[in-house]
Amino acid sequence: MRNTITKYLWLVLLLLAVILLFQKIKWLPSFTDIFKSKPLEIENTAIVIKEINSLAQLITITAYNEVVIEETIKGNSIFNNPLVPTLLNVPDLRYADKKMVLIGKGKVLAGVDLAKLTDKDVFVQRDSVSVKLPKALLLQVILNPSDFETFEETGTWTDAEVRALKMKLKDKLIITVLRQNILPKASDKAKLLIENFLTSVGFKKVTITFTQ
Repeated sequence: MRNTITKYLWLVLLLLAVILLFQKIKWLPSFTDIFKSKPLEIENTAIVIKEINSLAQLITITAYNEVVIEETIKGNSIFNNPLVPTLLNVPDLRYADKKMVLIGKGKVLAGVDLAKLTDKDVFVQRDSVSVKLPKALLLQVILNPSDFETFEETGTWTDAEVRALKMKLKDKLIITVLRQNILPKASDKAKLLIENFLTSVGFKKVTITFTQ
């Protein structure tokens, strides 16, 4: 019985000697390191980029607006040949002018296209991350056919003329929301959302900037 205990004791001592040897040559962590809590380390930049890319187009601001546009088109001459009034010594008679006042109610979506983010835009070191986001853009301008209202119309307007006027109204909508600083507002909101997202996945220090 004593020989058996002695045998097991020697085996335990031999096992401890091997462990201490491996620790000395850094093949195994020390006993204190095994039980010591370690700081969060998120080293894989590719994973961070993939997670942010998955958010795709991050729409942060939706602006609703009503715009009005008015256009008058001068009436054409009733003569096909402009020389006729001069040759016949008669007034250059013209058809009546035509006028249209169009009202459009649309919305503009602004935000950041996160699919453009590359590994050059993200720097990760342990529990800190720095991200350079693309500039905020107008991602979509929505003016459906039902969003237009004709307030006034005189004369006969062709479909092409009406489409051209609607395009001008769309441009006016874009100019209006840009003057309301929609892009800076979209950038501020995107920064806050990405900061919260990265903090929620474990980063302690988050720095967000934008491309110039």
